[in-house]
Amino acid sequence: MASLMDMMMTLGPRRVVRMMRHELKQGMTLRHPWYSCHDQCFDEAIFIGGCGRSGTTLIREILHRHPRIACGAETAILCDEVNPKRISVEWNLPRIEIEQMIAESVSVVRFAEKFFRSFAEREGKARWADKTPRNVRAIPRILTAFPNAKFVHIIRDGRDVACSLRHHPKYTIRNGKIVPQDVTNPIRGCARRWLTEASMGLAFKGHPRCFELRYERLVLEPEAALRELCAFIGEAYHPAMLDPESSNNERDRAGRLINNPNADSAISPKSIGRWRKDLSQEERHIVREAAGELLLATGYAKDHDWVDEPRA
Repeated sequence: MASLMDMMMTLGPRRVVRMMRHELKQGMTLRHPWYSCHDQCFDEAIFIGGCGRSGTTLIREILHRHPRIACGAETAILCDEVNPKRISVEWNLPRIEIEQMIAESVSVVRFAEKFFRSFAEREGKARWADKTPRNVRAIPRILTAFPNAKFVHIIRDGRDVACSLRHHPKYTIRNGKIVPQDVTNPIRGCARRWLTEASMGLAFKGHPRCFELRYERLVLEPEAALRELCAFIGEAYHPAMLDPESSNNERDRAGRLINNPNADSAISPKSIGRWRKDLSQEERHIVREAAGELLLATGYAKDHDWVDEPRA
């Protein structure tokens, strides 16, 4: 009970109830044999994951501009219950088409294979990629089911992530439509989410099929960072990756950029260090208490003195 009360105080009662309902539903659903990852797909796929608001959408846009890689909107196919209605809206595809694919697939792995292969074929690309931030929660499952796949974990300064998560998501899908919503998440919960999800990705640092990409390096040294990423996934770097004008997947733009409308624009470093002006003194202490040690471990902070720096 004490733990539940702590969650209520940290995240707010509505969010906690929503999370509990989701966990219960997901737990019951994912026990179904269809969700088993005993099946394997040997495609040379690319999976992107990381704590939300860390730059996963940005890297998705960049990878999709590569002439050989197709990467569309989020799916949550391998880290959550498959939701045809939501996929239909975000991908601008007929729901019946997605449900037919599901019916024809003996497992979630085969559905993912069929779904992403058909997308890559429509785009005229040789490889497919899946960007869903929560993929970071399913790395073992993904690496096992896709033995030839590569996983890209994008990580960003947890203080900036917490600031961005505070009012995220700004849009959601209700009754098959994208609708705005007004969200204010407690800063402690935002910091703890970064702590949890960043830790899940960092646990696989050094794995031969996992690549850690820092958001800050991507926006400050984009070509150098992307050349390293391309070497990891076994593709040649292409200048189009940094050219927003080369984007060609306009069909699903509304769903693809539902909470990140500027992700298909030119790279900008303006969000680096936003915590210096966004976080009050009290909020800095909260973030330090919740995630300060991981900030030190990842090198985002040298010590805890940042808490007392003057507010920009």
